[in-house]
Amino acid sequence: MTVTTHLNELPEGDAQDFRTIVRLLRALPEAEPPSGLHGRILARLPQRRRRSKVWWWAAAAASLAASLALLNHRPAADANIHWLLAHQEADGTWDPARHGGTEAFRPALTALSVLALRQASFLFNHNGHKEQISKGVSALAVLQTADGAFGGDSSQAQLYNLAVAAYALAVCGADGPALSRAVTQITACQEPDGSWTYAGTREGNAAITAWMTRALAAAEANGDAGASVPLRKGLRWLRDNVRDDGRMAYHPASAPSDTLTALSAYALIEAGKRFPGLQALGIRMTDAIGVQPSDTVDCYRDYAKIIAFESAGKTARAENVRTQLRQRRDAGTQDQWRLAGGQLYTVALTTLCRVP
Repeated sequence: MTVTTHLNELPEGDAQDFRTIVRLLRALPEAEPPSGLHGRILARLPQRRRRSKVWWWAAAAASLAASLALLNHRPAADANIHWLLAHQEADGTWDPARHGGTEAFRPALTALSVLALRQASFLFNHNGHKEQISKGVSALAVLQTADGAFGGDSSQAQLYNLAVAAYALAVCGADGPALSRAVTQITACQEPDGSWTYAGTREGNAAITAWMTRALAAAEANGDAGASVPLRKGLRWLRDNVRDDGRMAYHPASAPSDTLTALSAYALIEAGKRFPGLQALGIRMTDAIGVQPSDTVDCYRDYAKIIAFESAGKTARAENVRTQLRQRRDAGTQDQWRLAGGQLYTVALTTLCRVP
């Protein structure tokens, strides 16, 4: 089995984590195994297996050295993780209002914080932050209403809360009822054309549609059969609204943007594991995403670009975006969405971007 075949058979979240591990390993400086390690390994082998397996164990020794180096590699992003751990509320949520954001987005920002901790736990310690992640997932289930929604003071907040919370529930392996209720609600608010959009708006919204399809894809991978039909309808809408130049707009009649192109490309690339043609389309879309420097700090835009580039195998472009995000942040430029999410939003997304 090749690596590509293996990735194609993995659930979306696991495949993304696998790519992250590969990217981090490639970024590490080459290291020699400790002196004598190769000999000590061979000394423990039965005599009859030594000659035929020397090459295998040599490779294993090098792999072990790289793995140990990765485990000992603690980026400055740990400061973000410690911040998230320190600011989790007693009920398991994270409160954006305490950090300059808006209370209405508490479910979505709790979900993003859980996802950030899960990613860090996977990269450096499978058991790390397990209690806090579990507490956050349980808190999301408590925030959920009987119809599967997660509240919010506007249609925008309600849809983002639903999409991001459902995605977190799915990738974290939450209990069936909470995820099933979320999928039912996502299906109920889907438009006839397969899109999702804010109340009172007739045109489909590419941003929320990309997030909803991502949540449904993760739910389907988690075994929720109810996600299948709305997922395919959502993907069809995204596919049909990609422009000839590979770009995507917020609404079909509006101007395209890198953020919307990246979010949609990522959804199509990940879904392409199961639907022929979509992956190739998504990868082609990433060619249209710009990496030019910007004076604006927009963690949401940069996060979308990074996951799209990495899913397309364009790790150098993803690193370019990370570098720019780090430089703008270090210069003290404020994120343009800080009024909605405050510091909690910035910390959670920069952690997901793996920017120290």
